[in-house]
Amino acid sequence: MQSQSGVESVRKSRIARAVLAVLTSGAFAGAALAQSAPTPPVPVPGAAPVQAVASVAATQVAEAPKWPPFEAITKDMQATPGLFTIYRYNPSDNSKDATRLLVQIPRALMKQDLLLATSISRGPMAGYHWEDYLVRFEMSGRLVLMTVPDSRYITRPDQPVGDAVSRTYNDGFLTAMPIVTVAANGDPVVDMGTSLLTPIVNLPLMMGSTGAPSMLAPRKDLSSFSKIKSFPDNVLIDADIALAGRTGAGTTVGVTYSFRRLPAVGSYAARVADERVGYFTTARKDWSMKHSVRDTTLRFINRWDVKKKDPSLELSPPEKPIVFVIEKTVPLQWRKYVAEGTLEWNKAFEKLGIVGAIVVQQQTDDNEFATVDPEDARYNFIRWTVTDKGLAMGPSRADPRTGQILDADIIFDDSMLRFYVREFETFGPQGLASMVGPEYVQFLANHPQFAPMGTDVAELKAAAKAAGTELLHDSSDTASSADVVPGVPRRIAPARAACNYADGMRQQFAMATMAAAAGKKKLPDRFVGEVIKEVIAHEVGHTIGLRHNFKASSWLSEAEIKKRRDTGDEPLVASVMDYNPLVFFAGDDIEKLRHFMTPTIGPYDYWAVEYGYKNLSKDEPDGKALTSSIAAQNTRRELAFATDEDVLGPSSVDPSSNRFDLSDDPIAWSKSRVALCDELLKDIRKWAVKPGEPNDQLRESFLYVWSTKMRNLMFVSRVVGGQIHNRNRPGDPDAKPALTLVEPKKQREALAVLESTIFKDDFLAADPELYNELVPSGRWLDWAGQDPFKRARVDFPVHDYIGRFQAMSLANICSPQTLQRVYDAELKSKAEDKFTAAELVSRVRTMVWASAKPSTGGKYTDSKPLVNSIRRNLQRQHVQYLLAIAESKPGQLVSADLHSMVCYSLRELSQQIGTDAAGAGDRIDFASRAHLSETKSQIDRVLNAPYIQMSPPPGGLILIGQPTGQQ
Repeated sequence: MQSQSGVESVRKSRIARAVLAVLTSGAFAGAALAQSAPTPPVPVPGAAPVQAVASVAATQVAEAPKWPPFEAITKDMQATPGLFTIYRYNPSDNSKDATRLLVQIPRALMKQDLLLATSISRGPMAGYHWEDYLVRFEMSGRLVLMTVPDSRYITRPDQPVGDAVSRTYNDGFLTAMPIVTVAANGDPVVDMGTSLLTPIVNLPLMMGSTGAPSMLAPRKDLSSFSKIKSFPDNVLIDADIALAGRTGAGTTVGVTYSFRRLPAVGSYAARVADERVGYFTTARKDWSMKHSVRDTTLRFINRWDVKKKDPSLELSPPEKPIVFVIEKTVPLQWRKYVAEGTLEWNKAFEKLGIVGAIVVQQQTDDNEFATVDPEDARYNFIRWTVTDKGLAMGPSRADPRTGQILDADIIFDDSMLRFYVREFETFGPQGLASMVGPEYVQFLANHPQFAPMGTDVAELKAAAKAAGTELLHDSSDTASSADVVPGVPRRIAPARAACNYADGMRQQFAMATMAAAAGKKKLPDRFVGEVIKEVIAHEVGHTIGLRHNFKASSWLSEAEIKKRRDTGDEPLVASVMDYNPLVFFAGDDIEKLRHFMTPTIGPYDYWAVEYGYKNLSKDEPDGKALTSSIAAQNTRRELAFATDEDVLGPSSVDPSSNRFDLSDDPIAWSKSRVALCDELLKDIRKWAVKPGEPNDQLRESFLYVWSTKMRNLMFVSRVVGGQIHNRNRPGDPDAKPALTLVEPKKQREALAVLESTIFKDDFLAADPELYNELVPSGRWLDWAGQDPFKRARVDFPVHDYIGRFQAMSLANICSPQTLQRVYDAELKSKAEDKFTAAELVSRVRTMVWASAKPSTGGKYTDSKPLVNSIRRNLQRQHVQYLLAIAESKPGQLVSADLHSMVCYSLRELSQQIGTDAAGAGDRIDFASRAHLSETKSQIDRVLNAPYIQMSPPPGGLILIGQPTGQQ
């Protein structure tokens, strides 16, 4: 077993070899002693492990360096003492180098864990938490390295496996900085200016819209430091980083670097995570565990260190409250609701005996918070932004060693409250992802034959590439090779799903405003306030560690929800961590409603806070007893939990887990929303546009209502092949099977509802004359208008919209994932009545193609065809989906047996078309005859295609190193 000193010796040797490699390459030649023009450090953002840089030759290490005088180097520079002492020239003195930033790093801080937290302080993404790192400063000869330890793995030097861990998982580094002088007490002084202005982190505007690097690159000579602050435990350095293209034109991005001291190891008790309660987690792997342990991964929940100041009191204030500062940018009329949404969580803490766990302060121009920086990692801010994206975010930063949350900030976009947005995006990749889930976009990019007709495949592929970075990362943690390449510096922002609640809420707002306008009413400000309170409470929930819970809205029946809404102040949903829709229905007088949203946090929220923040006794410091005492309660209906991984797309099985649904019956909820939309569409000309207003407002209103009518039927299609997912463990009270099949009766009901709604020819039909009034905006050829060349049609593309609406619901019941799930479910039930794959394939074909059979007499005309245009497009889409499966290799998308059913169903359809068309002769109209003939030809061409045996490549196939056919 290697000793602690032995492990340290190995680590030093690695660093030594790394720095030697840099020195011999000439990267730092002469850097340390050039007083007048020191060679800048070489930042290497996210690119190299320490081993790739390693150390100084033995003679250089042994030889005592001779440094230029400290007083001469820092002459005329202003000193800012604190965690580091920072020296810079007066920014107003143009004769001095404003980019020179000397940092005196105390020797006592060397090899100490620090948090480097970066934020975007100015620019289009202002307020975003950006890249965070666990860093250490380490001296190596004439350099100071900013190393990045691999915090994912626990190294225990006292265990035999400790040396193996340290050899396998290498430290990385962000930058190596030449020492320019040494202070009288021996502290090294480095020039950090180049590292921070180059910069050492990836910037958002350095990436193009497709995720590829743009032509913008950092320009140090045009960059500057705007703010320097140093405190005893943290340092704040704010920079304006210039990004320029080849022509010299560019922009600037404000980036704040915050170095802060981390809590002492042992000062905080990490709490174990449990899959039954939704918390963000910090995961670490411990290879020193006994081999009898099934999982070497330790998961701790991310939470604040909130505990009673006096544990003996039934109600006690916390030792240290969570303080949120409402930025002065928040409009006056909404500050009340922002504060209420933040303080709402105190109800859950007070139930645990902690009074005032969360405190809200208001920033003004003349109080103690007037000059506090939102990017300062010591403060938690709630900020107002104006990006026109309708977003809200609640990111937090946690200690990567323990999961202790250290700071958090919330941003709220003003445009979320601007009810009408231009050109409602329904069918692009973002619309598809929001309706069905991000996994669906990636599936379509890989299998474009399943994309709804008219979808831009190139756009889909670009969106899928972006979805790969957003699927399990929020926008504060852009994915890159740094996440997967061994030894490369790793960001420590926790993986989390992107929160799009506010963007969806903007659409909810639009519908509510229209409902009010249709009733000749105005949406009351108190309801706007309720929505702000709900969204803020949702984001604060994220900042205290909670993940989404997309089952919370399925807690109560629609009748119970209406009763609670109108008669009291009880929660309408189990959690504010769901994407909860606005609570109004057809026939409601919007001015007389008591509540517009759930008025308070729900039972799941109380329970989740109890799991994370209940003060433990001294006998259970690790919190393992919580597994049986608290988490086991998850079998109660109001505590059911499902999160982002459960609403990804076609592979997500549980129809009770959705975004923006409500009630315990997705079919009933969809019917309610259809009724509301029909009520609004009935007189849309009267309320959607006023005399003198442009007609594009009528178009936008129509699209909002029309698409809402369709979108909610997506919940119905998810019932088909559905399985209720329960997270309980064996032994939990009233434990249920992990997966419970949706009853066959319910699945058949869902198909019947789809047949009578979205697959009915006139379901989405509107007054034909109305279509002629639905024109786009004024064709403004300026930056604020819509691109007139991107959408050249002035007339309303009614067939495109209806076809894609239908295609989305059809995709859910024809996708390979759903078909295979129904097929496999046949062996998962002992019931006599089973919903089978054969029934699903046959039933869908029948309801889509029933109208294609001609009657025995009469003649069809071009204006009164056998199959109208809406039905023809639906049938064409149905065949496209099935042919995509038929053309695949059996077992590739679906099992061989299921593949045979699909092919046989298509063959029967082809025969049916041929028989019916031959029997009707020339009585069939031209469009229907063309449609049926081409559909049959397409089916026959695929099913009757000759099988071609592919010859092996030259030299044969390589099997275990030996080409086939060779001796």
